[in-house]
Amino acid sequence: MSLSSIPLLSSLFIYTSLSFCIHAQSPVLKEATSENFITNKRSIYKENLSQLDKYRKNQAATYKNANNTEKKVILKQVKARLEAELCTNVFPAWYGTPWDFNGISKTPGEGKIACGYFVSTCLVHIGYNVPRIKLAQQPSQRIIKTFVQRSGMDISSQRSMDKIRTQLKQSGNGIYIVGLDTHVGFVTVEDDTMTFVHSSYYRPARAVTAELIDTKNPLSDSKYRVFGKLFSDKMLINWLQNHRYTVAR
Repeated sequence: MSLSSIPLLSSLFIYTSLSFCIHAQSPVLKEATSENFITNKRSIYKENLSQLDKYRKNQAATYKNANNTEKKVILKQVKARLEAELCTNVFPAWYGTPWDFNGISKTPGEGKIACGYFVSTCLVHIGYNVPRIKLAQQPSQRIIKTFVQRSGMDISSQRSMDKIRTQLKQSGNGIYIVGLDTHVGFVTVEDDTMTFVHSSYYRPARAVTAELIDTKNPLSDSKYRVFGKLFSDKMLINWLQNHRYTVAR
């Protein structure tokens, strides 16, 4: 599953007592962002995570007994699986879950969720052994630093979005955590398609959404941005081995 296939949602969420309507930015993506699509993703969410955990355990055993060449292949496969899991199962299940500064939901579509909790919960749910609550409560740069070495972080201020696009394209396709002035989320990059996935406090969304990075959102408005690319080899090995992360200080 390619990163560019992640459903894009506009910032318009119309809530009723029973449901909400989601308007896609592209006609091609209307079906992928429909209420039925999201409801289905929520209904199979736990099963998808259970299957991912089984995959992790099987791959960990295979990796342990593999030679160096085989290990490189395994890590490449694991990276692709984790990226696909986030983009096709985890993120979409959370779409429309309301934002709240104090939101701590663990279940897509139930309760409310703050931006830091959205990031930490997604990572915990795909199998990273890290304290969900403590991680969520950190400044965004510490969240990134927990998984990404300082040398792998790109900190920028006062750069135009055109320069941010160039920077991300040079850094390569993949999934990034992005920390902003007072916000945190994910950015997915596949060539020229760059998507900001976050629990948005902007109106009218005020919910988990996915939008192009240079629309009106906290990423394009922020004066401070730090990016950390996920799924280095070390991060993948830690996932396989169920390494217990300590939140960065």
